[in-house]
Amino acid sequence: MALKQLTIIALLTLALTACDKPKEVTTQVTQAVGQCAKDTDCKGDRICEAGQCINPAPQSPLATRPEPIVVAEVPAPAVGYEAILVSDKEAGPFTVTPIDGGNAINYQSRAGVMNLLESVLEYPDGTGYVLIEKAYAFGPNKYVLVVSTGESGNSCPATTYVLSFDTKSEFVDGKASIDGCSEEVESFADGNKLSIKKEGQATVVYNGTVK
Repeated sequence: MALKQLTIIALLTLALTACDKPKEVTTQVTQAVGQCAKDTDCKGDRICEAGQCINPAPQSPLATRPEPIVVAEVPAPAVGYEAILVSDKEAGPFTVTPIDGGNAINYQSRAGVMNLLESVLEYPDGTGYVLIEKAYAFGPNKYVLVVSTGESGNSCPATTYVLSFDTKSEFVDGKASIDGCSEEVESFADGNKLSIKKEGQATVVYNGTVK
């Protein structure tokens, strides 16, 4: 009887011990399988972030130093003709002076007085009357004169010439005869262009030099 009771007591003890032992809770964690572990696992330029291949965020462009603002130089205004006051005997540095057989247009050069008509007319001593019709300055050293002469019996009431004179070199660097016999002479200055006209075709002078 005692052995039987001991056996029952032992079985009860084991049963109670088994009931007191806490049950092990097994939690199965499902972990997602990542696409990558490092950037080289991704194709192209994509990078590995949190196991996923993603496109990198766009980078802001580096700040660049702005190009200096270049201010275009304003070109100097084109040289234009300036009308010179003409009196009966003078126009700027030129004077009409009587000589035997007519008149001269004199200029006081460094070498002495020079007659401009000697470079214009074939016979400067037979000019008859001489009249400076118009005079223009072009820049600091150039002059253009429109001159009418009687030339002692010429069939025209007035023969008119245009001549250009360079005060720096001190010589007549161009001359031309104006078409027509009229005593009326018209001239129009527009910038670097000078037009001289009687009743014939106009003569045009550019930049202060008669060509």
